[in-house]
Amino acid sequence: MMNVSRASKYLTAAVVCVALLGAAAASPSPPPELLDRIVAFVDDEAILWSELNLRLQIELQQEGMRVIPGEEEIRRRRADMLDTMLDEHILVSKARQDSVQVDASRVEEMLNAEIGRIKSDMSPDEFASMLERSGLSERQLKTRYRKQIRHQLLSEQFINQLAYRQFITRKDVDDFRAAHADTLPAKISLSIIHAKARPAAVVLDAALEKITAIRARLDNGEAFADVARDASEDPGTRSDGGDLGCFGAGTLVPEFEIAADGLQLGDVSEPVLTEFGYHLILVREKRGDETCSQHILVRAQSTSGDEEGALVRLAELRERASSGEEFAQLARENSDDRASARRGGLWAILQKDAIPPEIDAIISGMTLGEISQPFLVTDSPILAKGDYVFRMNDDYATLEGLVREQLVARIMTDLIKDHRGEIHVEVRLDDEFLWQRDRATY
Repeated sequence: MMNVSRASKYLTAAVVCVALLGAAAASPSPPPELLDRIVAFVDDEAILWSELNLRLQIELQQEGMRVIPGEEEIRRRRADMLDTMLDEHILVSKARQDSVQVDASRVEEMLNAEIGRIKSDMSPDEFASMLERSGLSERQLKTRYRKQIRHQLLSEQFINQLAYRQFITRKDVDDFRAAHADTLPAKISLSIIHAKARPAAVVLDAALEKITAIRARLDNGEAFADVARDASEDPGTRSDGGDLGCFGAGTLVPEFEIAADGLQLGDVSEPVLTEFGYHLILVREKRGDETCSQHILVRAQSTSGDEEGALVRLAELRERASSGEEFAQLARENSDDRASARRGGLWAILQKDAIPPEIDAIISGMTLGEISQPFLVTDSPILAKGDYVFRMNDDYATLEGLVREQLVARIMTDLIKDHRGEIHVEVRLDDEFLWQRDRATY
């Protein structure tokens, strides 16, 4: 059965692949010759040796592997990856048989965004060097990703149509809940409330008074850059007159980006409070999706005592949720993670066997509907610094979705198996010529 979430990650793997190839380029050995052969057919569509190895390289990189596995492990992983790709192609064949269509303009939109992300992470010379090392032209790279994107959209649309046709009863949900009273299902839904350490009121008042006085200097005609050099408390930009360069969405903290987005060219914002303190923002240029700005910062630092205050706030919110108040509403009103707060605290749906270690350490032993004790995050690749509580969601809508997904997974397994018997599927991975250079690929 194809894992849809596993398949979808390859659509955003270009940057990872670039990093992988870049690391390979640091080696003094010459780049390997690109060896391409057909390793499988699904109907009249071929799966190439280079496609298979690219997918495997990406998976190893995303798992954080720095040491190349041994020969037998490489062969096993390559065979598993081919099974996944075969399921994807069989599913696409079935979708086409059922006249599922995708919007060609949507494919091109996603393709252009993907290529744009690759190019934005490197200079033109680095991009050209990456293509040379990979043995692909830019046109061939686009062709490769266009095919992946089209397949993914076809698969998603077909699965969505199949899921929509499944009727889930309340008894199905109740049975699911009862079956997982003491053990977690294969997928879990987590919500969060995030509390950042907030400086004491007296610290914020002093910082606001200082930034207001600086704003008065600007209103009296002093140049923004001159005032920034004199008064800003951001050591990284002070000497450059507060210049932050140009940034796209998601680069800076949300409060700053929202304020900058609402300014006209040449406007100076009112004081904007972020986790760093109070800012005055000047927008000097907008380039498509990017904003070019300067800022003046007056810091408002939190202390260890403020950290304790965040934990106290979370403990109070946890008690209110445990006493019957709706967790989603508490998250909307109190969480400092604005993205999840807008969704009532909904943070992520995770495979039980793929929960990140730092999250597993917190939720281990929890059951459906339970709320964790407050905990502090200081260094995590997936959670911002601060204090959190997690809730293991068990509301009807969440469980209905998990039941539906479980049912669709079983149907998909049978569907792929049945359709495989109706079409031509040929696997050539065991052909000896493919193994003549074996590990040279890596």
